[in-house]
Amino acid sequence: MTTMHELENHFGRLWTECQNCAKTMQDKVNCSARDCPIYYMREKVRNELSEANTVIERFGSPCFSPSIKPCPL
Repeated sequence: MTTMHELENHFGRLWTECQNCAKTMQDKVNCSARDCPIYYMREKVRNELSEANTVIERFGSPCFSPSIKPCPL
């Protein structure tokens, strides 16, 4: 879970960098710079996030604290 959180934070920072470069904070970033290292790092982290999410989904929803209601299965 810590790795997932770190990957999400890293992706967010890279995404913000792309938004700053494209001078847009609201719209989707359409990057066409094939030589941009930020773009390739962002895509690498996106793939790592996808892989980490697949691993987490294999184990179902995490339940960290005891609650009155049982965790949905």
